[in-house]
Amino acid sequence: MPAADAAAVVPPDVEVVVGARTIAERYAALQRSARREILALSAGPVVAVPAADNSGQREAMRAGVRYRVVYDRDALALTDSDTPPLLEHWASLGEEMRVAFGLPLKLVLVDRARALVVPLADGTGPDGAGPDGEPRATVLRSRPLLDALGWIFDRVWDSALPVPVAIAAAVDGPLTAEDRRLLSLLLNGYTDQAIGAQVGVSERTVQRRVRRLLALAGVRSRLQLGWHAARHHWL
Repeated sequence: MPAADAAAVVPPDVEVVVGARTIAERYAALQRSARREILALSAGPVVAVPAADNSGQREAMRAGVRYRVVYDRDALALTDSDTPPLLEHWASLGEEMRVAFGLPLKLVLVDRARALVVPLADGTGPDGAGPDGEPRATVLRSRPLLDALGWIFDRVWDSALPVPVAIAAAVDGPLTAEDRRLLSLLLNGYTDQAIGAQVGVSERTVQRRVRRLLALAGVRSRLQLGWHAARHHWL
């Protein structure tokens, strides 16, 4: 077989799906096929199915399928007043959700046996778009690729933040003068109790404000917060 022809062959365990309607249909079929769990990375703008219209997820969850979803903070459109109620709706149905920063792709992983992947935009067009501008997704059934995607999801999930903390950080906006004072005391080695005494709040309030700063920085430890603050000139 000539090299050009060999390069054009698509393996049977890799399927390219073209067009928003076709992607939506394949997504719905994958959700119907789930028996145990669906793992998802939700990043970038909607390609095929808005979250509010995802009836397939409602049906799967009511059938006992476990959903774990990591949302990209920028993709949550936190300036939209509909976002918190929508997240509360999914949480009430049993979705386990977290928020991360800078997700690498859109992913739906079904029972770790099938996956739908949409690459994020590279700056030349919308997410997943081909040369013709049509959105594209890839359905995978290859075990090595599925194992790799499962590993990526697990690492992202383990480092992600609880949704309420991340939403609070985004809604509250940039650092305030109180934030900067608290951060300065924190980086100078003051304990939470000592910080509370300095700024006139309880130790619990100090801890809540520190969690907000961690979420705003997209980090999980106070040491990482110090590095982030120095790198981004927060003080």
